[in-house]
Amino acid sequence: MAWLSNYGQNSVNYGLQDPNRLNLERSLSTFDMPQQWKFNYTYDVPFGRGRAFLSNIPRALDLIIGGWKTAGVWTIHDGFPLQFAVTGGGTPIWTYGWQRADIVGTPTRSGGSDGYWINNYFANPNVFQAPAAYTLGTSARAIGTVRSPFTFTNNLSILKDFALSQSHEAMMLELRLEASNAFNHPVFGTPDTYVGDPNFGVINYMGIGPRQCQLALKFYF
Repeated sequence: MAWLSNYGQNSVNYGLQDPNRLNLERSLSTFDMPQQWKFNYTYDVPFGRGRAFLSNIPRALDLIIGGWKTAGVWTIHDGFPLQFAVTGGGTPIWTYGWQRADIVGTPTRSGGSDGYWINNYFANPNVFQAPAAYTLGTSARAIGTVRSPFTFTNNLSILKDFALSQSHEAMMLELRLEASNAFNHPVFGTPDTYVGDPNFGVINYMGIGPRQCQLALKFYF
């Protein structure tokens, strides 16, 4: 059991729903991740002097096409459990936390094209209902039967070292181009999980921004 707020999604559950019944807080952690695949690598591009291909090219040409390296970090993981509360906090018992939603079925996610499920994330939104005033909602603190969208990111870089002195091998320049979310793959955020909100079930933000690149020059001595 965890008492942390959501990791990777908006948190809708502020405080204990019933401070006298802590067992109601037992649920999946809000950053529960059943499966994750992460791949890191570095690779010397096999072109240029001293490498498998074009090893005898002139030094001037080697400065352009030889000696490059690449590196990358690829990450794919499942979505996070979701929390459901009543918009505006509902009408909880005085000094208690926000009202959680009543769930009268098994929540499932919509399928189809991105254009559809982004605006209609829950296939059966009617299973989420607002509880009566001054009552406790039946949903757990976090629900894993329906989760936020999965994440796929790739951060890539290409770099090359330029020797500046034959007598001082440590003296060199490093030229590096880095790209975050290099393939510009969309990573969607968490749907609106406030029952009663007009945008309930709508994803209106990106979990990770568009591709960003930076060029860096580093001097070693």
